[in-house]
Amino acid sequence: NKALATILGDEYEYVFLFDSSSGHAKKRVDGLDAKEMNKNWHSTLYVPWTPSQARNTKIGQEGFVGPYYDASNPAMVTIGQEQTMNFTSEDVGPFWLTAEERERQRHDREVEIPEDKRKERHKVKKELISELMDTEWGKKEGEIRLWKMTHAELAKMAQASSIDIKITPTTKMIYGWEGKGKGLLQIAYERGWIDIATFRKGSYQVMKYDDEGNLVPELSLRHLLANCTDFLSEQSQLEYVCESLGVRALITTKYHAEYAGEGVEYSWGFSKALYRRHPLAQKKTTADFLALVDKCISREVLTVDLIRKFSARARGYMETYKMLEIEAKNTKETEGNSSEDAPIPHKRIETLKKVLKCHRAAIDFDKSFIMKTVYAKDFDFKNDLLKKEKKLNFSLRVKRENTKVEATAKKK
Repeated sequence: NKALATILGDEYEYVFLFDSSSGHAKKRVDGLDAKEMNKNWHSTLYVPWTPSQARNTKIGQEGFVGPYYDASNPAMVTIGQEQTMNFTSEDVGPFWLTAEERERQRHDREVEIPEDKRKERHKVKKELISELMDTEWGKKEGEIRLWKMTHAELAKMAQASSIDIKITPTTKMIYGWEGKGKGLLQIAYERGWIDIATFRKGSYQVMKYDDEGNLVPELSLRHLLANCTDFLSEQSQLEYVCESLGVRALITTKYHAEYAGEGVEYSWGFSKALYRRHPLAQKKTTADFLALVDKCISREVLTVDLIRKFSARARGYMETYKMLEIEAKNTKETEGNSSEDAPIPHKRIETLKKVLKCHRAAIDFDKSFIMKTVYAKDFDFKNDLLKKEKKLNFSLRVKRENTKVEATAKKK
């Protein structure tokens, strides 16, 4: 952003368009996610390259606190200040415990397992990695590399290094609340979502359902927190990084490859089509395969001019959908007209949405454009979209008749 600002000045807002994907929607590393929280305090699995705790969050005026919030209660949050998502040494502790229980359960403690309850089990990843890091192979690979391996892979390497993959523990760790994540119940209490007057053990659950299977929202902790303003507005990792750089990220709609990103699906489709044109002999070895892929996605193939054409094509679809939205809105606001009387009927719009939703790659539904690299200015709504709807063919499997039975019946 600083480079762009230096060249173009501060009069522009820098916006980057990204397609919707699991990678782009990946949650922020230390983000707020009610689905990842336990009901009570909990220990977080140690992973070396990620923070082990959720970030603090600033409490605002609307959508943060519940009906039982008491500003005079020092155990509850203060509007305008941050709420910590983890217990610190200065905290009183879980509200549902007595003073004696809080002190007794403050720190982690190792307790002995009775002999009649000791059972052999497989070592977990943390235990395997700890022992593998003492071997030459483990030191060479590094801890981060080991954490990215599966449990089965680690167990295999442990056996190869003469490390026993099973253990019969004689002690177990009971985790105290200090330094751990507060959990849904404590966070909800601090925000005033817990009715202390009627609170009892088990009254609030992660997700509470009645006898008929219906959700009880006021007693469902995950539901209460997930609908708080800060949890709802939590950014993805991509959006957070873009904002920290002074730019804005826009994620395009799911299931619509025709306008994903800046025409990125057209670029992928073009590269795939080019790859498929090469003979199999150029794809047999790993080295040949990688070399061909690099060639198909290189700048020599995906030139700036070609990418601009694809981007313009995608923007043409965006303009089309915006037109549909505006016309549908105007039709509804017109007295005496239903959505079926619109110049572009509502039924056709819905059909178009279903047709486009089933396509996941631009090369599947717009192959001719990719291969011919047609300019987006030649895009015509009726020719490019409505005619395609008419050309769609749906085949049904029909059960074959039993001809032998029919022949026998005729003879009789």
